[in-house]
Amino acid sequence: MQHLFDAAVYQQMIEEKGSQLFGRRYRIHPVDQPLVHRMIAYFAQDQQKAREERIYLGKGLMLTGPVGCGKSSLMQIFAAMSGGPFAPRVVNARQVAMEFNKSGYEVIARYGDQSFDKETQFPIVYCFDGLGSESTTHHYGQSCNVMEEILISRETGPSQMLTHVITNLDAPTLEKRYGRQVRSRMREMFNLMSFSPDSPDKRI
Repeated sequence: MQHLFDAAVYQQMIEEKGSQLFGRRYRIHPVDQPLVHRMIAYFAQDQQKAREERIYLGKGLMLTGPVGCGKSSLMQIFAAMSGGPFAPRVVNARQVAMEFNKSGYEVIARYGDQSFDKETQFPIVYCFDGLGSESTTHHYGQSCNVMEEILISRETGPSQMLTHVITNLDAPTLEKRYGRQVRSRMREMFNLMSFSPDSPDKRI
């Protein structure tokens, strides 16, 4: 990526990549531009702009906003535009929970503190989409809040692991869903990136 201040160039790159990925014209709405520019600062690792925006480059992102505002699409675009071990792998939290139903606790290790790339040995950067939409799961009669366990595992593991999440839920609801301990850890793990409540529904 080029320097952050050429915002028009970045926006064009993002819109072109979005159109390639989704097979239709993708555009960034004016109301979403402040958020998009903050995400550019993060993924470009622009230290100066990150300081101005109070973004901590050593933390992951928590991307929030109204249903249909385009959170998942935007993260997929940045994932596709990123390179190397920094590029996030976007996985659905409900799918992870379903994997636990089938395979059990090895799934927590796979996405948690044992998630290393076999070739590079770098920690895998995961983005868990739809955090909070998954159900409490069971494996051979044992219930488990899978995403809670994975987030704690990644945050407390032997190697610092960068994690991103996408969610429709606000902070009080996340605390009710995962508990005060996890919400406290989330503050240490994530930069909050929020779409405006006025962001239009992109599904229409």
